[in-house]
Amino acid sequence: MSKSLGNFYTLDDLLQQGFTGREIRYQLLATHYRQTLNFTLDGLRGARSALTRVDEFSERLRNRAEGAADGTAPAWASAGLAAFHAALDHDLNISGGLAALFDMLREGNKALDGGALKPEEAAAALSVLEQMDRALGVLKSAGASVDTEVEQLLEQRQAARSSKNWAESDRLRDEIAQRGWVVQDSPQGQKLRRK
Repeated sequence: MSKSLGNFYTLDDLLQQGFTGREIRYQLLATHYRQTLNFTLDGLRGARSALTRVDEFSERLRNRAEGAADGTAPAWASAGLAAFHAALDHDLNISGGLAALFDMLREGNKALDGGALKPEEAAAALSVLEQMDRALGVLKSAGASVDTEVEQLLEQRQAARSSKNWAESDRLRDEIAQRGWVVQDSPQGQKLRRK
């Protein structure tokens, strides 16, 4: 990066462009400490995508485990944690650790899609994910609270959708996005998730 080349970014620049601290931290973390970091906006977009996958998986596990006590972790979760620790123990190989995390996500999503994951297993898998995050520090907190203004906008959006006022619905969705939330429409209704 160089100011003279115009590719120098301050943290404030990146935050003003809509990137979060989590996304910036993930990109900085994803490169091995002995390697040169190639910091790009495309890399930050990739970090956003990766974190979205982790957040969605975490939410799926949380929904499946609702009210269940920890059971025995499924084999794919135990194997993922072992591979994660092995990678970090080998000269802090963070790339290998992240690969282990995403291998675990892929196997966990297959188990969730197939309906084979019991609630107790989902709770144990969530614990494994949280153990990995103690080293990474990139998971979103489980209870990101929605402020009342965003809730009101969401209600207004639902009313606009009910009256088939699509332009107003889109405008409200954009306003909610500017406040840091993504609206997901599902058969069960609108859902919010933090950007």
